[in-house]
Amino acid sequence: MDTATSCPWQDKWRAQMADMAARSDTRYWNRRAADYDDFITTSRFDYGERMAEVLSAHGVLGPDTQVLEIASGVGAATLPLARHAKRVTAVEPAQAMADLLAKNAASEGVDNVQAVVEDFAAFAAATQDDSFDVAFLCHAAWQFPDVAWLMREMSRLSRDVCCLADTMGAGDAEHQEMQHRLGIDAPTLDRPLYLYNVLHGMGLPANMKPIRHVMRRSSDSARSMWTNLVSKYREPTAEDEKVIDDFVAARSKGGVYETPGVMALIWWRVQ
Repeated sequence: MDTATSCPWQDKWRAQMADMAARSDTRYWNRRAADYDDFITTSRFDYGERMAEVLSAHGVLGPDTQVLEIASGVGAATLPLARHAKRVTAVEPAQAMADLLAKNAASEGVDNVQAVVEDFAAFAAATQDDSFDVAFLCHAAWQFPDVAWLMREMSRLSRDVCCLADTMGAGDAEHQEMQHRLGIDAPTLDRPLYLYNVLHGMGLPANMKPIRHVMRRSSDSARSMWTNLVSKYREPTAEDEKVIDDFVAARSKGGVYETPGVMALIWWRVQ
């Protein structure tokens, strides 16, 4: 497995993701918790529901399945996974995110989720091999510049299947143009392509399936999201706020801002 740590796919991933991970620390996600919760709950956990259905149909999830979810956030995938599994252990380092996960689980009547407020590296170091049936991470692989280490740890902790999910393609073209207007130099890698090829380099053949979805959030949540994104790079200005207000208004209908997208669901059997 160690060959992937120096493969071109891993090297490019590390170079692109190190800055992004450093800018998006736990303090950032504590600030983002409220607008992200609006995003997930307004969308009714859409992409998480679709992914859980696919994994259930492929026999990955069932009534006896013990799931480890890494970087669970407010429960976008956690609650859908829990509906198909025996238990989900949700590791989330941001306290505000974990608090909203607990709120959402209670609101949805989901009582088989255990939230662990801890950095994944610390959690993994204290956890025995083969402690879970499934290890799952959605939309947060960029938090791990050494993604080969992440994949090894997921494979170590799972006794059956590991899953990664991330946005396919370079992202929404209008969003890319918006980032350019705001002077944000964020990576535009097709992340699933890199994840799949790092896995291949590690000798871990994987399945991959596209998951089409439409994410919705209130206009206020969208404005907060863009303002917080700018704040990772510099202090937002009045001009930034005007650009953001105009962009959000143009993409909103009835106070709801919509973003169509495609997630790639990647899963592999532990060897």
